[in-house]
Amino acid sequence: MAFARLLPLVLAALLLLTFAPAAGAHEGGDVDHRDTPGELADADITRAMAVARLGRVVASTLPDYLPATWCGVERTDDDVANAAFPSTSARIKVVYAHAADQPDRFANWSDALQGTVGNVERYLAGQTGGLRALRFDMGTSCGPQYVDIQVVHLPSPRSYYLDQFSRVRNDVAAALGPTAGPRNVYIVADRLTASGVYGQGEVWSDDSPGAGNAHNGGGFTAIMWMNSTTAPSTTGWQPTVMLHEITHNLGGVQLSAPHSTPFSHCWDGQDVMCYADGSTGSQPYTSTICPTISGALPQTFDCNRDDYFNPAPAPGSYLATHWNVYRSVFLGPCSQLGSACGGATVPAPPVNTAAPVLWGTSRRGAVLTATAGDWLNDPTAYAVAWQRSVAGGDWQTIPGAASASYAPTGDDVGALLRVLVTATNSDGSAAATSMPTGAIADLPAAAPAPTPVPPRAVPAATSSTVRIVLRDGRRRAAGSLTIVVGDDGTTRVVRSASTRVALPRGSWRLRLCAAPGSSAARCGLGARVRAAGSRVRLPTARVVIRGKGALRLSATIEDRRLRVGARGRAAGV
Repeated sequence: MAFARLLPLVLAALLLLTFAPAAGAHEGGDVDHRDTPGELADADITRAMAVARLGRVVASTLPDYLPATWCGVERTDDDVANAAFPSTSARIKVVYAHAADQPDRFANWSDALQGTVGNVERYLAGQTGGLRALRFDMGTSCGPQYVDIQVVHLPSPRSYYLDQFSRVRNDVAAALGPTAGPRNVYIVADRLTASGVYGQGEVWSDDSPGAGNAHNGGGFTAIMWMNSTTAPSTTGWQPTVMLHEITHNLGGVQLSAPHSTPFSHCWDGQDVMCYADGSTGSQPYTSTICPTISGALPQTFDCNRDDYFNPAPAPGSYLATHWNVYRSVFLGPCSQLGSACGGATVPAPPVNTAAPVLWGTSRRGAVLTATAGDWLNDPTAYAVAWQRSVAGGDWQTIPGAASASYAPTGDDVGALLRVLVTATNSDGSAAATSMPTGAIADLPAAAPAPTPVPPRAVPAATSSTVRIVLRDGRRRAAGSLTIVVGDDGTTRVVRSASTRVALPRGSWRLRLCAAPGSSAARCGLGARVRAAGSRVRLPTARVVIRGKGALRLSATIEDRRLRVGARGRAAGV
């Protein structure tokens, strides 16, 4: 499904929601949420590479693919003559921008930007198993392996641009001019924030799987805001923020993703796109789903490959039937990107495309069996480690439990279990984990043998549908909202279907709430949509409920000032 709205999100440091009628025709928006680069600390991509070993590298770091320092002539235009790729191809343009009353510090930032791009590229090459990486605009007078960074001397003073996304974006776009092919822009806004450093990026809500997905058309912008004390760096938070913001520009994470939050992040980490973003209506964030282990490349670009990025999704899976950032035209095959992916010899470590799976009964003494999962690049060996949950949400490796089967002991009673599988080939190792079991039950107390009875089938997951009539303040019907409630016996997922609603002029979003029994309600928010006094298509909202009892449902369409455009209720679901 595709919704005509644009969200500039604070990603890794600030969440900004902005809406626009079409890609490339952006309007400014309001700041809804702000946090710091520390929110992405769990997914530090340079740390992930530091614990991995690829190819024949003996040191504990990956090799540099691109030069670590920049070479070229500072330019305020696009270096077409030395471009590494055709002008009609999709590219990500890196821009250094400063205000008219601020010094040009491009010389301070050029090496850091070159090194940051290099770190992002080799990280992605590892995460895809040497298949794809980002298509940055490359090529200077020194060669095609250098980033074509364009310098923009903004026309207005610093005070005009301070923390103003649309003003910086629009003046940079004017300086860049038109482009022959799809183009996204990544801007380093030097000394243009009055607070701590943060990032912003735009994302369009379109989860359709085909090449016509709106994100392939380009026209999206990401900004990394720097203050006067920010030191240029190729490690730590700066490469992670760059990849986080760019991934939002490419369409991750869509609100329909299995582990999405209402702010287009995910909650299952460690993961470049996952963190505790302060939103409500989704599961609490956890940092322990995909671990980092020494000697193996961790799966931190889409943990478990099920929300926004998978090189080979299983048929019928979410990323096979919805938007998969791996298909973006802004990623290119390593055979075309050359040194960005490792040059003539591209390391191809294993890549997990389907997580390991556990089979058996979660009970002391009952044998559990693990599969290795699905992997690319022909692993030659698999190492298995069984882990149990411990206090604080961490996992502890069980000594001696290193085969495909394991029988839980008394030490495991009350804990969850999972399997960590490390796959290895001649180019390196990568790790993936299974989903955990339920809490391990103890053996039942001895009792007389019961009379045999026929086995009962395990109840299947069910779903039900209810319709809520939405009415405006004058009790006139504004539209009809279909709500689907899925129930697997332990969790109920309440999701609204996309629908057309008559709304007054303004910016609106759906607040969907569900209350089980006598418990308090939980609410989820849909994406904002602009109305011009006519019927508009309202994006979906989702709520996850764990309590028992019949559900009371309410739907409210509200603007930025929480004024109600329409509402409706239903009960007894």
